[in-house]
Amino acid sequence: MELILSAIAAGGLVGVSDQYLSLLIISIASRTGIIELAPPMQFMSTYWFMSIVAVFWILSNAPAYASLLSPGAMHVVNTISNFLHGFVVPFSSAIIALATAGIIANLNPELRQMLETLKIFTSAGEIGATGYLISGASAVAGTSLTALRAVTKPALSASTGSTGGAAAPTYATLENIMSIVMMGLVLLLSRINPWLLVALFALSVLAVLGILIYAIYQMHKLKRGIGKVLELTQTHPRAGLAIIAEFFIWGSGWFAWNIWARGTIMFLAWVLAIAIAFALAPVLAATSAAFPPFGFLAILLGIILFSSIGLGTSKALLKYLAQIGYEADNVKNKPEQIENKQPNL
Repeated sequence: MELILSAIAAGGLVGVSDQYLSLLIISIASRTGIIELAPPMQFMSTYWFMSIVAVFWILSNAPAYASLLSPGAMHVVNTISNFLHGFVVPFSSAIIALATAGIIANLNPELRQMLETLKIFTSAGEIGATGYLISGASAVAGTSLTALRAVTKPALSASTGSTGGAAAPTYATLENIMSIVMMGLVLLLSRINPWLLVALFALSVLAVLGILIYAIYQMHKLKRGIGKVLELTQTHPRAGLAIIAEFFIWGSGWFAWNIWARGTIMFLAWVLAIAIAFALAPVLAATSAAFPPFGFLAILLGIILFSSIGLGTSKALLKYLAQIGYEADNVKNKPEQIENKQPNL
């Protein structure tokens, strides 16, 4: 159990790091003889694997730093890049978890026999049943923490006012630093006591949750984002409730303020998203029966995508209402005022 939980925790730490740099650090450590990987994972020390990971590391970081030069366009590119690379997180977590299991076993001779006894790796040099279990659990842990971190970023940016072009490279730098720190701790704690990896993962989850709670509190305190919406539900209920409704049913908030063109587009997009979800449900159910973690990951990614679009259109509505004023008669009785104040949507 010590070996299994420690390996899962190590893979889960990808969630607070840059996944590609984490893989690269393990690969370099193996290549230089600092650590010894189990035979099925020794492909990580090959030059072809290191080259592929290095290329993906550069591709995933470049848009973030390029946003300093072109904040508008590169912010969109960076957002798309983060979303696409998010699909790789489960595999990165699984690989690091399996690599860590071999590292721990090789550092602790009394655990070496457990690799075969627990069927993590078989005598034929293949991944065993328990190895796949560790991979799946680690993929869930890493993806969950990555999703939590993805939610924390915009909340923290909004609460601190750091939503400009410097936000993306700042987060990218912090993630790279965390990769060095976390993977260094994985190698160090594996030598001292593998149970410390479990404690480190738990502390990482608590830290991200703490930052998220702090950010939401600051947003409420500074009347930004969620805090502003909560205030509106009390001072201008129609505006506040329209923004909340827009998050769940795209277009409904715009309809409430007679913005029919934008509302129709967003509502049709919402209908299309729901239709796609229902169409894919049987496929996801069948695939999840063969590989249970896949279903969880698919649902999690779907929620993230749905929430991102909902937040985007709600934010646009909030900005619109802030510029024209929140009173209902601004829309109904003062069209010329709207024409003069209406922002580019």
